[in-house]
Parts: sequence; C-alpha cells; structure tokens
Amino acid sequence: MGNRVPAGRRRALSLAAAVVVFTGLMTGTARATPVGPVDLGTLPGDDESTVLAVNEAGVMVGLSQVGWNPRRDHPVRWDANGQIMALPTPGGTEGQVRDINSSGVSAGYVLTSVTAVPTRWDAVGQATQLQLPAGYHNALSWAISDTNVVVGSWSTPDNQYHGFRWDPDGTVADLGALPGETWSMAEDISADGSIITGGGFRTGANQSARWVNGGPITELEPQALNSGAHVISDSGVIAGTVRDTSSGPTIPARWDQAGVRHPMEWPSPHVVWVYQIGSTGYVVGSGYLYPPKRSALLWDLDGHVTALPDDGKGADAESVDADGTVAGTFKSQATIWFRNGERRQLGTLPGGTSSKGYRITDSGRVVGTAYTAAGKSHAVYWTLG
Repeated sequence: MGNRVPAGRRRALSLAAAVVVFTGLMTGTARATPVGPVDLGTLPGDDESTVLAVNEAGVMVGLSQVGWNPRRDHPVRWDANGQIMALPTPGGTEGQVRDINSSGVSAGYVLTSVTAVPTRWDAVGQATQLQLPAGYHNALSWAISDTNVVVGSWSTPDNQYHGFRWDPDGTVADLGALPGETWSMAEDISADGSIITGGGFRTGANQSARWVNGGPITELEPQALNSGAHVISDSGVIAGTVRDTSSGPTIPARWDQAGVRHPMEWPSPHVVWVYQIGSTGYVVGSGYLYPPKRSALLWDLDGHVTALPDDGKGADAESVDADGTVAGTFKSQATIWFRNGERRQLGTLPGGTSSKGYRITDSGRVVGTAYTAAGKSHAVYWTLG
C-alpha cells in the first residue's frame, strides 16, 4: 500500500521550458513548524533501528537491529506515541515486518533455520504464519491490504521465483508467470485487495504486470521493451518507469485502474526513478535532470514534473501526501517540500549529524532515520503542525 520504506502529458519543448523549478510561487499553504525528531530507540540489547511503514493513525513498523556481519533483524512495532514492542517470531529469532494497514495489521516474514515464512501480525501483535505448500520455500511478504490480503514472492518446488497471494482465510495462491516464462514478483497491493502490482519476465527483460480480482497475471499495456511498476496507490493506480525502444529513454508513467498507461513528463535522456505514489495520485522520485547532481522530483495529478528546490546540490524525494507535500532528504537532513515551494529541513537528534525522511502520512507524520551522538542510526518521527 501507499505508505510502506509510489493523466495526461504536456508536450516537452526543452529541458528548461518543460520542467518547473519551485521558486515559491506555487499553490498551497505551509504548515506550522514541525516537531521532532522523536527517537524511537531500539529493543534492549540492539543498537540500531529503522521504520519501514506507517499508517494514518501513526502506528509504525520496522526493524530493531544488532551487529554488522552478520546483521540481525528483529521485527518491531511502535505505537503512535513511539512505544516500541517486539513482534513474535514463531519458529525463529529473526525476521522483518514490511507493511502495516489502516487497522494496524502488519505483514512480513520470519527466518527459521531452514527458510523464510510469511507472517501476519494482528493489531495487538499476535502472529499467524502461512503454512507453506509442499516444496515452496524462501517466501517473503512485502505488502498487506486493508482487507488483510498479503502479497509477496516465493521459490517454487522447481526453484522458480513467483509472486503469491495469501488471503485472510488462509488460502494461498501461486500467482504464476507470463505465458512461456518462469519468473514473477508481487510487490504491492491496493487498499481493497483487488489489484496487485509487480513484474514478470518476457523476452529477456523485466515487464510491469498486475493481477486483478484474483485473475491471472497480465502485462501492463502497451507492451514495452522493458518496464517496472513497483508501487500502487490505495485506489489501485500504479506508478513506475517504462522504456519503449532500445534507443529511447526510460520515462515515468502511471497506469490507471483499467490498466491504461499515462506517461508522465521526463524531458531528459538521463535515468529516472519512481519511488512512491500518494493517496490522491501525486508521484515522487529522483532523476538526473542536471547531471551530475540528482534532483528530487514531484509529478502532479496531470503528470507535469517539478524539480524540487535543492540549491543545485541534489536531493532525494521519497514520499508524498494527499496535498502534494513531499518528504525526502536534502544536504544530509530529512526535509519536506510544501506545494507553495517552501522547503524545510527537519533537523537531527542531539549530537547527531544527519537524518533521512522516508515516508509522510496524510495526517502529518514523517518517519525516517537519524544518527545519534554515538553514531548509531535510529528510527525517528516528526509531526507536522
């Protein structure tokens, strides 16, 4: 869904003419001064942590970590006030929690001594694990819908990589692959559980794909040389990138609920990435408009691209809310960009030197990481006024 660690296109005349650069003359109003960062800490005995997803109630999930080689990940949840809770790992001691839905149900996986097992944790932290079909193994859950449908990818008995769907009643389905192929991956799901997005393999290249209402895998149209669609909004709009010809550029695109592609502006021959699509359809990512620095990018509801102000130093945009407020990182600090063009850095922990912004909710919470005075990376959050 939209907050886990996503129309038409106007003609591009030239790089300077086609790309809007914020100068402060945009619609919208800035909010009050952000509060934070609040250090979310770690479990006892661990030394670092990170947030991987947050819901609109402010409940967060992620990892409490210890060591370096090997690194040990422990799935955790923080309530809206920042109180940490270890999530149980039946059959193992490590795992990851990757997503949380609006009801506080989260999904991820537990690492046992022999394989990875998809796990769903309810709103009070009780774990339910998928009984893997015979021969299936290394099953990783990536996302959960508001209807408690979990999607991910696993290895089949003949060691092919396929997407899977795990329904609340315990039913699990192998999502298969494109005709004549052997590989697929399910990466995200709409809020109602009706549309799954991911990828397949065709003629030696990755292709954007989706599954609708329990149906088979279908390639997103029109077919391209290669494409990638990794994120989906709550309403089922998919965002990603596509390359139509071997000599052509990679461009960003949205696919609506009917699966129709709507290219988004990218008047540059250089690489571009799409990271998230917000609840109302704003899209954020990064790309090289002005190499060698990478620009933080926002696409509006009509697909027009804006380079967010970075003083020529480069920035990253990671997430966007319903109003088009963007969260990301600028000059080694978590940063938000408002639709009126205002940019605000969110600061660091006492004694720390850097922070990063990963996700922003429609209710005004930004989550990310920040370094402590001891040089450890901790999960943090900020509240926008």
